[in-house]
Amino acid sequence: MLIKPMLAETGSQKDLDRTDWLYEEKLDGVRCIAILSDETELQARSGSIITRKFPELIELHRQVKKPCILDGEIAGKDFNAIQHRIHVEDPFKIRVARTQFPIFYYVFDILYLDDESVKQQALLYRKEILSNTLAPGPDAKPLEWSLSGEELFAEMKGRGLEGLMAKDIAGFYDEGKRSPRWLKVKNFIERNFFICGVTEGENDRSDTFGSLVLGKMVEGKLVYVGNVGSGFRQDQLRPMLTLLSRREGECPFEIKPDIGKGVKFWTHPDIRCEVRYLDMPSMPDAKLRFPVFRKVM
Repeated sequence: MLIKPMLAETGSQKDLDRTDWLYEEKLDGVRCIAILSDETELQARSGSIITRKFPELIELHRQVKKPCILDGEIAGKDFNAIQHRIHVEDPFKIRVARTQFPIFYYVFDILYLDDESVKQQALLYRKEILSNTLAPGPDAKPLEWSLSGEELFAEMKGRGLEGLMAKDIAGFYDEGKRSPRWLKVKNFIERNFFICGVTEGENDRSDTFGSLVLGKMVEGKLVYVGNVGSGFRQDQLRPMLTLLSRREGECPFEIKPDIGKGVKFWTHPDIRCEVRYLDMPSMPDAKLRFPVFRKVM
């Protein structure tokens, strides 16, 4: 049985004071539909079966009182944890990754109970059904929610998390569709970084560049923080390349970073640009998440 999850539209902080809406932490993990009967089947958003990748959830069906289909997110303590799990295929490596990068299944909705659809019921009622159906366990539990969006968003921002989800408490579950009844409100940050080089472009940008290589000063040393390749207007690419080519030089980092795509050339880090991004995880080698170029400073 293929279930296509309901998707959210993009909201803003103006949506945090909506009445008759509830608010949840926006998790940074893998969307997962759990089909629970005599056994557990886990589906990714694409429809692929991912049960064997998460052996700690194989007994999830024993946590529910009746057969049901749940919607939720598999997440670790940070974004890197889930990235180390979702792409692992080898059984031995899966067992090792389970120990090194533990995950948890946070359930935020229920679609079917005892073979009967509850998708047309109001969200708040579905939440009640979920809490009465899924018993919290060591690897899965219902996701907590709040009626105060501004308060929860302030907490998420203070913890450096991605943001939150705003949902209409009277809304039904619109399977497989992107609905204005669900909104994602992200915690974006804008900051200046040094431009340290450019990467080779592809396709319609093959004659300009793919992304800017970015760095920041940490204890007197220039540290690589990632690349930014989105947010540019087409008419900005050629002038940007011309500007930076005049500053071509050696790699400005003490340790040359593994960037992945080929570097077109390095530059002297004397120009900065403003970048909008999601807050970075608190890890020494953390890179910018979802960076978007704003302007040259």
